Amino acid sequence: MRDNVNAVIAWSRAEMHAPSRDWSGMCQSHCRSAYGVPAWSDSALHAWGKIPPHHKHAGGDPADAPRGAILYYSGGKYGHAALAIGNDGKNCLSNDYAHRGKIGLAPRTFPRWGLHYLGWSSWTPSGELHL
Repeated sequence: MRDNVNAVIAWSRAEMHAPSRDWSGMCQSHCRSAYGVPAWSDSALHAWGKIPPHHKHAGGDPADAPRGAILYYSGGKYGHAALAIGNDGKNCLSNDYAHRGKIGLAPRTFPRWGLHYLGWSSWTPSGELHL
């Protein structure tokens, strides 16, 4: 597991410029890879459902999630997960939004996709990233 927020975001930003794989449809995989943890869920919706309630920050506004948090959304069959960046609450790093199969900047509201924000967490079965 990466030990700090800066390392998590740096890893994800590096994927923007030198991707290690095609990220098409792999949002949960992108987020868990950024955290440096093994696979633990087959979709963003499934991952959100597995997070213990005391480790979830459900509802609210995605702009309020801290830098480094994993943002969770419902919509479509699998939902979506993205990595919060910046201190202004505007952007995240996401697969497929800017370019199919690529990691890129996206607005935390995902206006083109019509997703419903579920909340955020920094928990994984391998541990929690302290934000």
